[in-house]
Amino acid sequence: MDAQIFSIGTEILLGNIVDTNSKFIAEKLRELGINLYKMETIGDNFNRLVDAFKNCDGTVDFVIASGGLGPTPDDLTKEAIIEALGLESEIHEESYNALIEYFNGSKKKADENIKQAMFPKEAIVLKNPAGTAPGGIFTSKKGTKYIIMPGPPNEMELMFTNELMKHLPRDAYMKSVFAQIALLGEWEMAQKIDLDREKPTISPYITNEGPVLRITAKDKCEEEVDKQIRKGIEIVKENLSTYLITCDDMTKEEVLINLLKDKGEYISTAESITGGLIASSIIDIPGASDVLKESYIVYSNQAKEKLLNVSCETIKKYDVVSEEVLVQMLDGLYQMSQSELCIATTGYAHKGQVYLGILYKGKKYTKHLQLNGDRNRVRLRTKNHAIDMAILIMRGVYESNISI
Repeated sequence: MDAQIFSIGTEILLGNIVDTNSKFIAEKLRELGINLYKMETIGDNFNRLVDAFKNCDGTVDFVIASGGLGPTPDDLTKEAIIEALGLESEIHEESYNALIEYFNGSKKKADENIKQAMFPKEAIVLKNPAGTAPGGIFTSKKGTKYIIMPGPPNEMELMFTNELMKHLPRDAYMKSVFAQIALLGEWEMAQKIDLDREKPTISPYITNEGPVLRITAKDKCEEEVDKQIRKGIEIVKENLSTYLITCDDMTKEEVLINLLKDKGEYISTAESITGGLIASSIIDIPGASDVLKESYIVYSNQAKEKLLNVSCETIKKYDVVSEEVLVQMLDGLYQMSQSELCIATTGYAHKGQVYLGILYKGKKYTKHLQLNGDRNRVRLRTKNHAIDMAILIMRGVYESNISI
C-alpha cells in the first residue's frame, strides 16, 4: 500500500513554522508497513489544493493531509477535498453538538465555527478532543482514501493515535534500529560495511548528533522482522565494533554517563570553543549529577590563565589555539578537579580549527580537527567528537591507529 502526505499552510511555506506533522505521520506509516510515496507542502490556495488532491486520486491508497481545518476563510483543506471528489457536505450533528459543548453551551459561537462541523454523509468523522476541528476520512470512486487532520501537532498526534489508527490497515511489520557510530563520516561508514543488502537494509547518514547506521526490516511476520533486525545489529557489530556507540534507544551522553557510573568515576570539562556545550549536553541527561564534578567556560586568555594556570608565555609563543595550550588546559583542569575523565577544547569556530583533548586516568589524548560549517555547526561537531572519543577511550578501544 502507498500513501502521500500533504502539509497544508502558507505559514509552513514561508518558514514561519516547522512541519513536524509529516515526520510523525511518516513514522507511523512506517510502523504499519505502508510505503510513503511522497511528501508535499501546499499553501492556503483553494485551486492548488483541489488540483493536488485530484492528481492523487487512484495513484495511491491513502492521502493524508494535516492543517487547514480551522474556522477561518483561509482554512480550505476539507472544502478542497470535497470539491476534488465531487461530494456534498451537510451538518454532522455529533460534531456540531461537540462544538456547542466546547464553547460551554454557546450556540452562537458554535454557529460561528459551523464549517468545522460540515461533512459529506459518506465521510467517517474523526473526533478531536483537544480542539474544535474534527478530522475525516473520504473515499473516492477510485478507492483512494483521503484523510484530513488538524494542523496543531498535539491535536493531530492525539487524533492519529486514538482515532485514525482504528481505520488504517497493517500492510506489514516494519521496524528500524539506529546504530550510533563514533567519529566516522558517511562515506567512511559505507567503506567499512556491505550496504548492498535488502533483508535488512543498512543505510548510513549523518544527524546533528553524529553518524548513524539505520537498520530497517519489513515483512508480513513480526518475528521475521525481529530476526532481520538482530541480524543487522550483528553485521554492524562485526564490521564496526570499535566505533559502535550503541544500538539502544539512548543518546551518546547517556552511554557516557552509564560508563562513568559503572566505573564509579567523574568527569570535568574546560571549554573554550564549545562554550559549555559538552557539559550542557551531559547535564541534559538524568543522572548527570552523579558523574559531572566541575565544568569551566574559559573563553578568554585571562580565564585560561586564572582558572587553569595556562602560561601566558605558552599562549604568546604557540597561540591560544594550539596543542601546547590544550595540554596545559588539561593539566590545570585535572589539578582543579581530580576527575578521572577530563575534557578540554580550544579553537577558532569561524575557521573550523579545533584542538580537542581528553585526559583519562593520567593519559592524555589530543586531536587537531579541521571542520567545515558555520560556527555553531563547528561547535556541535566538536562536542560530538569529544563525547565519542571519551566513550572509546573509556572502553579501551581508542588506539593510535584511529586517526579520525
